[in-house]
Amino acid sequence: MFKSLALSAVMLSATALPAAAGLSYAYRYPLALETDLSVEALTESVAHNFALFFPFDSNCVELPPIGGRCDLYAFPGLSNPVQVIDRTDNSWTFLSLPGHTEGAGRTTVFSFERATTGMELRIRAGGPYTPTAAAAIHSGAAYATWYLFANNVSTVY
Repeated sequence: MFKSLALSAVMLSATALPAAAGLSYAYRYPLALETDLSVEALTESVAHNFALFFPFDSNCVELPPIGGRCDLYAFPGLSNPVQVIDRTDNSWTFLSLPGHTEGAGRTTVFSFERATTGMELRIRAGGPYTPTAAAAIHSGAAYATWYLFANNVSTVY
């Protein structure tokens, strides 16, 4: 299930590479924050309250440590399993596992960054080309999903 709220302008870039090379995208979402949290503090807060912010329902209330797994539910009864393969002070990376709608072996990096206009949520994803990953990107579904994530963060802060 999607969780949603409201946010303003966003920038988008997606790159469709030949099937052998994979499929990737990078999105940047300016956050409308009414707090002066550092990127590290914001990342820690979002990770600690993962279920509050993330746009999919999940079995993870908090973001697990490296090696931990979450089942993300885009639709009732349909799990999209991911594993946390990296965490930094301002980011984390998911690896899609077998059974994920977009296929296994795709990575998604979520980071909070300072920009000239304020704080941004940046999302970079890539990996093997699959028809469902291509459909999510080219239909705008991936963009809309992460827009909701940025909305949720902006609304709380």
